Amino acid sequence: MREHRKHLNTIVMISKNILTLTSLLILFSCNRIKRKGDVAIEKTKHTLSAAKQKIRDKKNQLIDKVFPAYDLGEADTDNNKRRFKEHLQTDVTSDVKNIYTFGDFIGIDYKVLIAFTCDQSTVDKIIAANKMKLSTDKYDDGLSFPDEFPWWNKNKIELLQPYKVGKKGEFWQYLWYDAKTREAFYEEFSL
Repeated sequence: MREHRKHLNTIVMISKNILTLTSLLILFSCNRIKRKGDVAIEKTKHTLSAAKQKIRDKKNQLIDKVFPAYDLGEADTDNNKRRFKEHLQTDVTSDVKNIYTFGDFIGIDYKVLIAFTCDQSTVDKIIAANKMKLSTDKYDDGLSFPDEFPWWNKNKIELLQPYKVGKKGEFWQYLWYDAKTREAFYEEFSL
């Protein structure tokens, strides 16, 4: 009987050890599974955040195509740089600064104004990209309009000979440039 009891105590002790070891293994496994789960959750959050940002960016691009923004009160905004590139068919290079834009699309015609400073080389690129020619008309001031903007210098424009291109009765593009001050004024309009 003693031996039987001894044998039984050994079995109980081994069972306790196995149970303790199993509990420890389960506990360590749960922690490892929890850490892997936390990593998976973080990756999912990051992916979801990136997807949301892509959706916001795409939405803003679509809105900008339908309703392009012109920031007439602030220079060098992303919107003004995009409008510069779109209308002038030229990249915004390091010499191009102080870009202001205005767009009026109300009614059957439209008008776009862009003022900026740049080097002669950029003006030459704009002239070439838009196939503009120096106007032969001494008093060619483009389209007159009642709007007043601090960055659109009508008095200076009257003194400059513009480059222009267009089709009578359809649209016109004008570009005035003062080489001394490096100021450029671009006007585009439909009739």
